[in-house]
This record gives sequence, C-alpha cells and structure tokens, in this order.
Amino acid sequence: MLYLQSILVYSFLTISMCYCAYLSYSKNNTSQLWGLISIIIFTLVFGLRYGVGVDYYSYANVYEYAEKYTSLVDLIEGELFEVGFSAIVFYGNFFHLPVYVFFSILAFIQITLIYKTFKPEGNNLLVFIYLTLILTGFCMYSFMNIIRHEIALCFFLYGIKYIRDNKPTKYFITCLFAFAFHKSALLIFPLYFFWIHKKSIFNNSIIQITILLACFAVSFIVPFQTILAYVDQFAVMIGYDKYSDIADSMTVNRVLGISRIMGLFTNIFIIAYNQKIKSYFKSDLFNIIYDLYFVGTCLGYAFMGSMMLLRAIVYFQHTQFIVLAYALCYLYNTRKQTYTQLSLYFFFVVYIMVSYVSFIKDCKINTGAYVGYFQKELHSEKDLLFYDRHN
Repeated sequence: MLYLQSILVYSFLTISMCYCAYLSYSKNNTSQLWGLISIIIFTLVFGLRYGVGVDYYSYANVYEYAEKYTSLVDLIEGELFEVGFSAIVFYGNFFHLPVYVFFSILAFIQITLIYKTFKPEGNNLLVFIYLTLILTGFCMYSFMNIIRHEIALCFFLYGIKYIRDNKPTKYFITCLFAFAFHKSALLIFPLYFFWIHKKSIFNNSIIQITILLACFAVSFIVPFQTILAYVDQFAVMIGYDKYSDIADSMTVNRVLGISRIMGLFTNIFIIAYNQKIKSYFKSDLFNIIYDLYFVGTCLGYAFMGSMMLLRAIVYFQHTQFIVLAYALCYLYNTRKQTYTQLSLYFFFVVYIMVSYVSFIKDCKINTGAYVGYFQKELHSEKDLLFYDRHN
C-alpha cells in the first residue's frame, strides 16, 4: 500500500509541477497563474504529509509543545530556536492553526523561493529544477526534512542574484532572513566577497575532475570520527552542537553501489561540460551556483563518513540538484547537435530514474513513504516504521 501510494503521489507531484512550470513560460496572461499552481501543489502535498522525513515528528512535537508559551520571547528563550522559525511556531499556535497548516507554511516558503530564484533564468529551467528536486529523492529525504536548514538555503539561493548584481545591502538582508531560520547562515555572509571581481572561480575542468576523484578516494580512507573531535567547538558556534553529542553514531554509509557510481560519473560529466553549460545559459547566477556545487560535491565525498560534517556544508552540497537541472536542461535543448550530447542526455535521464527507483525501493526505511495527514488508518504503520528505524 505505502509503496503504491508513494509512487502515485510523487509521480503526480512531478508531472503536475513540471507541466505547470512549462506552461508558466508561455507568453499569455495565464503564465503567472500556472506558476502559482505549481507552488500550491507542492505546498499541499508536503503540508498534508504525515511522517515523511526523519525530522517530521520532531517538528510536529515542537509545534504542539509550543502551545504552553504565552509570548514569542519566551518561546525563543525556552526552545532556543531562531526568531523566524519561532515566530511561525508561536503565531501558528496563537491562531490555533493545525499542524498541517504549519507544515504548509514552511513548504510554501521553500518552494516560492525556489520559484522566484530560477523562473527568471528562462529556457524552461524551472521544469528541470522541479524534476531533479523530486525524482532524485532530495525533496523527500532532505529538502522537507531538515526544514529550518533548507529554508535558510533557499533564502541564500534567492540572495545570490544580489551577489551577481553587486548589491551587498540586499544580499546581507537576505542572509539575515536565512539566519532567522538557522544560525548556520553565519557561514554565508562572507561568501559575497568571493565573487566581487570574478564571475566564476573554477574553470579548469581537468584540475576539477582530478580534485573530485581525489576527494572521492579520500572518503574511503580518512577516519572522520577522529577529526570530529577537533570541530566540535566550531559546530556549537554554528548550530550543530546536538550533532557533536551523537557524532559517533552519525555515520553515512560509504558502500559503493550503482547509484553512487552513476552519481560520480554524472558529476564528472557536469564538470567536463561546465564551460559549455555556462556559455549556453550566459548566467552569472549559474556561475556562482556552479562554484558552490563544485566545492560542495568535493567536500561531500570527502566528508561522506560524517553526517555532522555533511550538515555543515549544506549551503554548498545541496546545490547539486540545481546544477544537475541546468545540465539536464542544456543537454535536452542541444541533444540533436551531436550523438555525444544525445548519449549524455539519456545517461542523465537513466541516472535520475535509477535514483528515483532507489528512493522508492527504500522509502519505508528512509521515511520517504508517503502518508497523508488525514489517512489516520495509516498513521500507526508510519509510526511503527519510525520507531523501528530509531531502535
């Protein structure tokens, strides 16, 4: 039941959002309406979910427990959450909004920022953004999981255009919004200065591929639990103190599988074609995001053994689905030019489908199996899956 329902929901979500995104590029009066509909679909699907995402229960418990606080200041001081998130929790309870409305508000913020950031890029890019966001599984196991962190990431992505346009005041204001949801946003304030005089930092594909492969190899060699002892203090400063306490148990599976191998080759192909993709889009926004992606991908491989360190590079590593969307969009629009690009396009499609199948196959384990909030009869099954995962 859960497998079939998950396939139906996520397939509907992908098809409907991509179709609406495609229509939003039409040159008529309904284009903005279709863009809004895609946002509403996402908001409803992830607002009305139950138990999807490891942190779902934590957020639900925080929201319901916050009823005892009589002021926003007390909530901020008592629960130690950032002011933006605390405000949504407090006023949601103040107006007696059910928990699914709370989750809907959070989902709406995320997808609206994604829409506002990438819709102006043209070339039907938003279609591919939605496609990679959902079918890679990223949306279910991370984007709608570590929600505070991902909202901060979305504000950061939205603010990158102010780096491009050399508008530091607007960029730092956007960073403050990100900081209002997760204190790790302190990391993104100084990033503005990296691209003041440069459109892109990483341009040599050969050097980049060499660094990437070296980091991939390092992930199977370096004992990260030893390194964690030296970063605990810094982790406390940027909001990861709870992870330092459980670092020994927070390890990531480093076993090679077909999905991970295909992912490595996908990254190699993206890096090899990065100059062509940059030339095709002529987008300084993409240039900056690509640099973030390269750093995040390399560190993601190097830090593969530590969940805590992976959380610390979210603002870099979690741009992967975006760069994958740019690459897929480029290959789709140029697939008829050469057999090589047509072959790469099909490889990317196969990789995305393998990722989706892998996610669905493990959806009961990775908490991605979809259950609706109003499907009360399935809540106990979902609760049991969560309990089994944590015992």
